[in-house]
Amino acid sequence: MKKVALFMDGWKRYFTYAWPLGFMQKIKEARADVNLYIFNSNGNWNRDDGYSYGEYNIYNLPELTDFDGIIISVNNIKYPEVTAELLDRIRKSGVPAISLETAFDGLHFVGIDNYDAMYDMTRHMIEEHGAKKVWYLAGPKDNYEAQERCRAFCDCMDVYGLKVEDEDVLFGDFGFNDGVTGFEELLRAHGHTCIKHEKDGPDYGGPAEVYGEITSGSFADSAPDAEASNNEEMDERRLEEREIVKKILPDVIICSNDNLAVGVCNRAEALGLSVPNDFKVTGFDNFDKAAYYTPRITTVSRIREKIGAAAAEIMLNIWAGNNPDTSSYIDYNCIFTESCGCGTDAMLNGRQYLKNYIMGVVEREEIDESTLDFTHLLSKCGDYSGLYPCVQTAYSQAECKKCVMVVDRSLVEMGGAGPTLSAAYDEDVFAVKGYPHRMQIVYRQGIADGDSDTYHSMFPLLDDEAGGNIFLFAPFHFGEKAVGFCCVENGYYLMDKQLWSTVMSEVNVAMINLFNKWRLEQINQELTAISIKDPLTQIYNREGMRQIAAKAFDKAAGQGRALLIMFADMDRLKYINDTYGHEFGDKAIRNAARAVAGGGGISSIPVRYGGDEFVSISIYDEDETPEERKAAILEKAREIAAQEKLPFELEFSIGYVITDPDGDKTLEEYVREADHSMYQEKMQRRISRQ
Repeated sequence: MKKVALFMDGWKRYFTYAWPLGFMQKIKEARADVNLYIFNSNGNWNRDDGYSYGEYNIYNLPELTDFDGIIISVNNIKYPEVTAELLDRIRKSGVPAISLETAFDGLHFVGIDNYDAMYDMTRHMIEEHGAKKVWYLAGPKDNYEAQERCRAFCDCMDVYGLKVEDEDVLFGDFGFNDGVTGFEELLRAHGHTCIKHEKDGPDYGGPAEVYGEITSGSFADSAPDAEASNNEEMDERRLEEREIVKKILPDVIICSNDNLAVGVCNRAEALGLSVPNDFKVTGFDNFDKAAYYTPRITTVSRIREKIGAAAAEIMLNIWAGNNPDTSSYIDYNCIFTESCGCGTDAMLNGRQYLKNYIMGVVEREEIDESTLDFTHLLSKCGDYSGLYPCVQTAYSQAECKKCVMVVDRSLVEMGGAGPTLSAAYDEDVFAVKGYPHRMQIVYRQGIADGDSDTYHSMFPLLDDEAGGNIFLFAPFHFGEKAVGFCCVENGYYLMDKQLWSTVMSEVNVAMINLFNKWRLEQINQELTAISIKDPLTQIYNREGMRQIAAKAFDKAAGQGRALLIMFADMDRLKYINDTYGHEFGDKAIRNAARAVAGGGGISSIPVRYGGDEFVSISIYDEDETPEERKAAILEKAREIAAQEKLPFELEFSIGYVITDPDGDKTLEEYVREADHSMYQEKMQRRISRQ
């Protein structure tokens, strides 16, 4: 049984199902026993760096030497250091490795020849359409495919003696809006400074006002009888603006992908321009939006599944002891059509596309409803122990063969008695990189129980004796902090319907919410503890007596048990402060509290009632008289004074009272009686000293 690890990062949460689909189809054709382990992240989706690094941490989960082959698709990773670290680990592992669509030293390459494909596209526009003035939307500057395509464009232009100025090439991203804004930036770069996107608002004095909805200014404020003249003036301005733009337009704008090309065409139409009549546009990748857009986009087609299949073929050859070529290029096809002025080379089945689109919308609505139900179910989970079965429910509905969830042991403890209070806000409680040994298996479905729930490694936990299976991994994380991971086997539905990232995102949010809820409870408990404790002595204050001792009082009364309430007043505190200073006065109070707490018994509730006054509340034990308990406090005071080598004695006047469980007096009333008893003793001691 061979095991292959596939590391991939989605583009805007899009899971490239073509890679594993093509790979496993080829493996099945070869009748090979191979399991594929996919470590998928969505690191470029969120703008928060901590979140992105938390996603990429899933790459640190596997031990690479456990695998017989490695495949990577890292073109979308937004941090070069993440890619560099992964490549370094791969090279050190010595495991055969293949990179999809991006070439790296020491790894086999599979993909199309981006250079040749873009060179052919550029050459076609020059030779067949006589293009001399050409602008180029390049995509991300640090993207390998974008770099190769841009290099081919520049080289082809140079071969034909056509100069490329700096302002002719614009780097950005691969999205539709990047095509819209990229077109505007290119126009501005070539001297048309008033171009501005409509969403930037009506106050701008350019085409946003000319072509957008008039919401302010003289046009909006005009009286009804002036509408006709205003409309004529607006039409004249449109025509004038259009002619200005036409004078600086290139012959063609070549785009490094179809999203950019559609964005350019869309913005051109909004400006009253016509593609290909006013200028031509080309794309790359042959997405559906290019094929069914009007005009249909000239583009480069490649079948992504073939890339996955080619990777499988290389891996099979390596295992067989052969020496396959370092690079394997799959076929591409340039589709020259309407947006470059070549016309339509084939009739597209628009009705079938529309039908598929409508059914896709219906299916998406059903999926959205299921996602809402799932999110609602997660929101009802009160703790982590209830969360994990909810997650498994979603995977079962997706017909996953196996499911395993592993989390940091701290979260497991939060579901029970809870970790130490400081863990509630300890930033170091969770790992930032990798997954430590304190991880615990909290849920397993389709996998036999082991001797321990402690997670040690992927294998043999996630072995499968039969080949042809896909294990799909995703991280649980709080920002950059790793809190666990999930693995499902054969989650084809999740991959095909682009649900994997959605489900994992919802689970991650639910886990964060539960953690924040638990942490808030811990903070509230600590704040409560602070509010009921005396800061100097760390025994209960009067508020603590009201909350804690009052409950003990009511409980004892309900059980028919009496309480012993002792009221102790420390003697000569003013003398200590005046003679030795307030530092010794505070020390005397702290040690007096120790004496009341220690001498009052293990089950007693010690309270600093105020200043130098203390209360001790405990269950009355007939085997020990109040005078004996009083003597225990005084003895404890003498012991502490000797231990601390105090230059004075710790002395108390102590009064007490025994409660009547059948009576109707309150705790405060009994405390006042004990206080009165103490006062009488103090007076008697003063008289005796005289």
